[in-house]
Amino acid sequence: MTVDPILTLDPSLGLVSAATVYLPNEVGLWRTVASLANGRPRGEGFAAAVGAFDVKKRASITRGAGEAVERFALMPAAADVEHLVAPRDGTEGRIDFVSAGLGRASALAFEFPWYRATNLLTGQESYVPAPTVDYTAGGSTDVDPWSGFFDPSPNGAASGPSERFAQVSGIGEVIERDAFLSAWRRRAPLNEFVAEDMPADVRDAPETRSLFLLVDAARAAGVDFTLAFIPHDDSPLHVAVCIITGHAGNGQFGAVGLKAAADPIVALRGALQEGLQIRELFLSRTPSAAASPEVTDDESRADFWTTEQALAELSSWLRSFKPARFPAFKATPEVKDLVKYLARRDIQSQWVSLTHRLPPAIRELGWIAGKAICPGAVPLTMDETKAVLMPQGPAGLSLTPHPLI
Repeated sequence: MTVDPILTLDPSLGLVSAATVYLPNEVGLWRTVASLANGRPRGEGFAAAVGAFDVKKRASITRGAGEAVERFALMPAAADVEHLVAPRDGTEGRIDFVSAGLGRASALAFEFPWYRATNLLTGQESYVPAPTVDYTAGGSTDVDPWSGFFDPSPNGAASGPSERFAQVSGIGEVIERDAFLSAWRRRAPLNEFVAEDMPADVRDAPETRSLFLLVDAARAAGVDFTLAFIPHDDSPLHVAVCIITGHAGNGQFGAVGLKAAADPIVALRGALQEGLQIRELFLSRTPSAAASPEVTDDESRADFWTTEQALAELSSWLRSFKPARFPAFKATPEVKDLVKYLARRDIQSQWVSLTHRLPPAIRELGWIAGKAICPGAVPLTMDETKAVLMPQGPAGLSLTPHPLI
């Protein structure tokens, strides 16, 4: 990346109100944490900050800055009227959000805004519902009459030094979440990673040694984790999964990290880093005084993933994992490769440009932001009371809230 991540996190530029880089924790991860300048006041818990953990300080800051940029851009801005909001007349080019499980048909009774997008397969302009793009951690303070018919999420949000970079990142995240959520709902057995089964040339590579250093540090710290790959057909990306179970306070928790990458080593390290990041959030958070019986946001999801029911299901799924051959390295995909892969699965790739929402000083640094909306992929449910939005699949699919936080 060519943008300056350190300057990006300077509060004077208007993106964040505060940012801190913490020294490596007990597993050797640098931690960059920031509060968004346009975030909700008095935010608490998971809704209070953004950031990234990494074995390398520079990478932690870079990824943390990128996370701040993409999350900032998900919040509506006055400039949307000029840059984003589509004319109300006519319906040609609008996506079918109902069949894709992105919202309920009841929403069509309201005149909610539609945003301009680009169909990345055809290059033509399209239109997506604003509530599928906008997202405020912890929920918006302004509730529109159609809000109950959508389940906003940050899935597909991305940033970078170029639009191509951001699009690859955003679509890659959608592919990652789609693969995991499909496997989770079906309780499909994953391919467990076994280091001893790696080819010798892969095991001795510098990137692999970096992975093993993190693995060894986590084990030395007493972290109980499993690494696995999600079986796939012709996906251009491997999706690695890290599942961690541990103790926090007087109870237990289950944490999951994901990473999609063409390089399986990069995928494994990314998944482990994310899993360890979620683990630290569990260790540092204060459980809700009166846990809600319903999962409606990240906080209540975290509460659920400390319950015996959740941990029992996770343990049962883990027992189904089987060792498998280490996957082959794939060519680094371009945007068109990801778009064509999804198109073969009858999944659209719509791109919504959100760069205009960034503070001027951040735009001047070269940051680009946007969000991939992919009707047909399994949506990332944030509010399980709206789980009926998900397309109905074969009988037997689990309705247990997923562990992604």
